[in-house]
Amino acid sequence: MSGIEVTGGVAGLSVGLTELEDSAARLGVLGTELGEIAVSIGAVAPDPRLVLAGLLAPLELVEVELALLGCSGPTGVAAAATDVVATALATTAAVRTYRAGETAVEALADSIATGAGRWVGRTLGPPLLAGGLVLAPAAAVVLSVPGGRDAALAVGLGLGREVDEILHDHPWLVPAAADGLDGLLLGLGEGVPALGAWLAWRSGRVGVPYPPRTQQEALGVVLAATRGVVLDESGRGARLTPHPSATGRAPRGVADLVAGDGPTSGASRVRVTGIPQPDGSWAWVVDVPGTQTFSPEAGTNPFDMTSNVLHLAGRRVQIMQAVVDAVDDARRRAGDTGPPRVLLAGHSQGGLTAAALAADPAFRRRLGVTHVVTSGAPVASLAVPDEVSVLSLEHTEDLVPGLEGADNPDRETWVTIERSLADDLGPDGRASQAHDDDRYAETARLVDASEDPSIAAWRAGAAPFVGREVPTVTTDYDIERR
Repeated sequence: MSGIEVTGGVAGLSVGLTELEDSAARLGVLGTELGEIAVSIGAVAPDPRLVLAGLLAPLELVEVELALLGCSGPTGVAAAATDVVATALATTAAVRTYRAGETAVEALADSIATGAGRWVGRTLGPPLLAGGLVLAPAAAVVLSVPGGRDAALAVGLGLGREVDEILHDHPWLVPAAADGLDGLLLGLGEGVPALGAWLAWRSGRVGVPYPPRTQQEALGVVLAATRGVVLDESGRGARLTPHPSATGRAPRGVADLVAGDGPTSGASRVRVTGIPQPDGSWAWVVDVPGTQTFSPEAGTNPFDMTSNVLHLAGRRVQIMQAVVDAVDDARRRAGDTGPPRVLLAGHSQGGLTAAALAADPAFRRRLGVTHVVTSGAPVASLAVPDEVSVLSLEHTEDLVPGLEGADNPDRETWVTIERSLADDLGPDGRASQAHDDDRYAETARLVDASEDPSIAAWRAGAAPFVGREVPTVTTDYDIERR
């Protein structure tokens, strides 16, 4: 079984850079103080009282003056002050140079991805659009004849498996394509001016910027274009149906939070687990399920592609309010009237929903979110604040976390666990296998066994939710889009 790589957390690069900056600031203060001492020592040498004393003891005066010169001269305190200040300035400059270089590289990579997407849209957009118009009637005929749908499905499945294997072997393709989505839409508009004018008109009607400059703005253009047809749940609500509460056990580790059959998992339902604390308060673990239907039409099941795209575009979705209502109901049943304390967990879309709730100031305060655990979820661009501790599990060959085209933040309160499954899955591995929940449970068990400083610090902070041998109260909730 392949091992894990840890980034972020208390041992992460950003924490190290911050510590260097803090150390440089302290060195600067120390250098200033040493300089003041050197000046004070130098001021003693011409003191009239010392000169008068030298009339009586000239040899001793010479010795004292030499000693003072040694303290304040080029080998004394003054030199030490100069060295300390120089070290502080050099350290600060090095950190700032590194950060500036990192920002420049990210900007260059984003520019390249946007340029590539623009070229693809401008060059391939017109022939693909024309080909689609030509083939549409033929496709309609094939789907209408007996056996035509089965044949089309067989071809589609075959092509899908080929693509699945290609993405497993080249996992960088998905984040690169996602990062260039804004350029792709811009290129399509340039290659097919009528399409560009229509996209600009549709975007303007709902106040979405066009042409888009970021992936999130590009998704906004897509949602503007599909508004009222697909990927649209406006005017819809969510119905919450609770099931009878039951007793269970608290999660012993990250594996219990991630596994599909773990004590806090509600399978296709939202599960809210209450964990009693020694002081009489409660801690709550909320498990949000992943995508259950891939239809682009907003149907009765909200765990669908509509919610996924809305999440990535930075919009609120009906699931988010339903999860908040579920937690309120579970707390009311348990008689928890104290300040809320919640860990949100989820795989794939469930993790995306969890992070989106933590990033929303109103929902975060109402829920009392302190921790988030995601597996196989694209959460890098969500503005989860530093006050929330995040643990993200990602597989290198899993295309879903790469849908945002960005890396997770490297900071003290965000730990990312990455694991490559190339050796485990073998040469015929597929990207969809790397997204499997059971595979993430394996990775979570490696996390539980790890003594990495960042993981250990996260584990200590999550003590109210994980590792307590106490009976719990669990309630499952069905969520339906009305």
